[in-house]
Amino acid sequence: MQHAAQIIHQERKSIDPRELLGKLTEREELGCTVIDDTKVALPHCRFDECLTPIGAILRFVPEVSFGNAGAVALAFALVVPPETDETHLQILKTIAVVCTNPDQLSQLLEVRGPLNLRATFLRYARQMD
Repeated sequence: MQHAAQIIHQERKSIDPRELLGKLTEREELGCTVIDDTKVALPHCRFDECLTPIGAILRFVPEVSFGNAGAVALAFALVVPPETDETHLQILKTIAVVCTNPDQLSQLLEVRGPLNLRATFLRYARQMD
């Protein structure tokens, strides 16, 4: 989650990565957000300095420990404004649908490089429209 907070900070300088890490950690302590049988984590939180939803996709080789959920290979960190509509729920649903498709998840786990990972995920997410 620390790496995700840094990535998000790189895109939105107004978001303090230490504060964001604290919020993500606080939210995860309420309940682990790993999608069953996928090794995909969905850490997310509401954050005061966030004006529009932003996220980061991370792939771990080797897998990393994620709380009490065991090891994960992918994480999709999502940060949304404190007062948000249902957009964040739709984003979480899209991530979950893509990652519970075995063929799509396999492709996400096989691509190399962050730009390819992002492009592959977006291709699958857009197919849902």
